Amino acid sequence: MTAKNTALVLGGQGIIGRNLIHYLEEKESWQIKAISRRAPGFATRADFQSIDLLDPDAIAKKHDWLKDITHIFYAAYQEYKTAADLSKYNVGMLRNIVEAVEKAADGFRHITFIQGGKAYGAHFGLYKTPAKETDPRHFPPNFYYDQEDYLRDAAKGKRWGWTALRPDIIFGFAVGNPMNLGNLIAVYASLCKELGVPLRYPASPKAYQILANGTDATLLAKAMEWAALNEACYGEIFNITNGDVFRWSQVFPQIAESFGIKCAEPQTFSLTEVMQDKEPIWFEMVQKYGLAPNSLKDLANWPFGDFIFNVENDAFFDVNKARRFGFHEMHFDSGEEIVKLMSYLKEQKIIPV
Repeated sequence: MTAKNTALVLGGQGIIGRNLIHYLEEKESWQIKAISRRAPGFATRADFQSIDLLDPDAIAKKHDWLKDITHIFYAAYQEYKTAADLSKYNVGMLRNIVEAVEKAADGFRHITFIQGGKAYGAHFGLYKTPAKETDPRHFPPNFYYDQEDYLRDAAKGKRWGWTALRPDIIFGFAVGNPMNLGNLIAVYASLCKELGVPLRYPASPKAYQILANGTDATLLAKAMEWAALNEACYGEIFNITNGDVFRWSQVFPQIAESFGIKCAEPQTFSLTEVMQDKEPIWFEMVQKYGLAPNSLKDLANWPFGDFIFNVENDAFFDVNKARRFGFHEMHFDSGEEIVKLMSYLKEQKIIPV
């Protein structure tokens, strides 16, 4: 079967892009191209290119490579110290690739781009729950808002449309991604087991009891394809989660059981601080158990974990809009999915069995 669509995946090495590529690879209807700063660290049929998205001239040189793009899946991101710079440079990257594809690809039809909890002010630690797509914006700047506003204006009167998806805490397989809580939990639990201590939630009892939600990376990939292929989704924003809510107090005992260790009461401490001297221990574990040669830095961003685990207010989304539009995949049990991910990380030799 000849591919009907050609996907351009931006951020192809990240937790979103990598899992999207794996999902699309199972379908003959998709040809896949991807852009990332590094060569792919996994087997794939996707055509990867390393292009500086901040350099319009570098992108323009790939005109012929971009000619057959029908759909952009945008999950690229660069970190900057200030919110103003986050907007300036992340909007710049998005604008550069969209304008280049517009010029090169007559068949360009749609861009799906990823937002997230920051659209609701989650980075402030408190927002209205359940969060709905119609909730008002917080005080700017916010690069999600600026990217969305750019696409709204750029798509006017054009042959292509856009859709924004808002997942929360994404769980999936990827290495070297700064916001990968699944890897972080897996490494933390593995170190607890190796050091002979119980798994503890590393924050307050209040944070242990909040209502939260998460998004499986493969589920998100399905939603990205769904949005791309359904014109009813064009110009819309959708929350995408597993469809349930959970408390960490329910999930941490499940995780501990999957590692064969005890789960003790929560205790407030900084993962960033306590992990500073653990790299030698991890290196010994890599040698001892024949693990993939990843450093702790490759697998876990401890400040990210400290932020997520210390949220003391409910943090979850309303996903009924996507259901009303026809996306009916959000029916997972998040605790079970996290435990499945732990098993997969063991199979892939990322953590010990």
